[in-house]
Amino acid sequence: MAMNRSFKLNSGYSIPAVGLGTWQSGPNEVKEAVAAALKIGYRHIDAAAVYGNESEVGEGIKISGVDRKDIFITGKLWNTDHKPEDVAAALDVTLKDLQTDYLDLYLIHWPVAFPKSSERFPVDPVTEQISVIDVPVAETWRAMEKLVKKGKIRSIGVSNFTQAKIESLLTTAEIPPAVNQIEAHAYLQQPKLLEWSKKENIVVAAYSPLGNNIYNLPRAVDDPIIINLAKDMDKQPAQLLISWAVQRGTVVLPKSVTPSRIANNFQDFKLPQEVFEKITALDRHHRYNFPARLGVDIFGEVSEESLKKSVEDWKAAQKKLKAAS
Repeated sequence: MAMNRSFKLNSGYSIPAVGLGTWQSGPNEVKEAVAAALKIGYRHIDAAAVYGNESEVGEGIKISGVDRKDIFITGKLWNTDHKPEDVAAALDVTLKDLQTDYLDLYLIHWPVAFPKSSERFPVDPVTEQISVIDVPVAETWRAMEKLVKKGKIRSIGVSNFTQAKIESLLTTAEIPPAVNQIEAHAYLQQPKLLEWSKKENIVVAAYSPLGNNIYNLPRAVDDPIIINLAKDMDKQPAQLLISWAVQRGTVVLPKSVTPSRIANNFQDFKLPQEVFEKITALDRHHRYNFPARLGVDIFGEVSEESLKKSVEDWKAAQKKLKAAS
C-alpha cells in the first residue's frame, strides 16, 4: 500500500515523494504509462523538454481523468535555452505540449549552456565537438524568477548541480532553488550533498533510483544483497530501493512503461532500521550519468586529460557513424 508521503518545499508547496520518471520512455509508450500511473494513484509526473516526449506526457495526463490541480508536474529547461531571452519561449513550448498553463516545478536541467539551436546537442563545425557557451546561471535564474512572478511556474529549482554551484547561485538568487534533482541510488548516495541540502531547505529529488541500464554496468537493483533483503521481506528489489530513498529524505523518480512495474514501484513502505543500514552500506560513489563528451567537469570529479580523451573518443565515434551511413 502506498504511503503517499510528500515533502514541503521552501516555496510553500508540497511535492509528492514518489513520482513517475519519463526519461527514456518512448513516445508511443509514455502516454499509456503516465495515464496508468495517475490511475494507480501517482500524483507526480517528472518530464523534460530534452526527453522528446512531452506532448505524449500531456496526452497521458489528459486521458487519465485526474484533475490537473491534483497533479504535480515537473519540467526542465534544456541547455539550448539558457540565455535569458530564450527561457520564456522554451517554457511556453513545454506548457503547450503538456497541455497546462503552469508548472509546479521548473528546473535548469544541467549547469551547462549550448547555443540556441534546433539540435539538442549542437556541434561546432570547426571543432567538431558539442558547442558549449558561457551563460551565467544567475542570468538564466533571473529569467525563471520572472516566470514565477507571472504565475507560469510555482517553484523553481536545478538539476545535476553540485553544492558549490548552488552556493554560487544563492549569492544572487531572489528566489532560492526549491529542488536539486540529481542521480542518486544505493551506489551513488552523495550524503554530504544531501545533508547540506536539507540544512538549506532544498529538497533532493533522485533520478535513476534503481541504477541505470543504458551503460551495461551493474545496478543496485540487481545487487545480491538487495535481492536477498527483498526476498526476506517478500518485496520486490525496486520497492526496497524506492522506499529507502524516501526514508533517507529524498523525492524518488522511478521510471517504467510497464503497468505492473509502475504499480509495484508505487508501493513504498517503512524499512526496518537494519535493512535501511544494509542498503546505505552499499554506497560506492558510482555515477552512471556523466556526459563527459561535453568536455565540462560538471561534478568536479575528473581531470582535464580525461575530459579531453572523452571528447576525442566521441568525435572519433561520430566520424565512424558518418562514414558508415
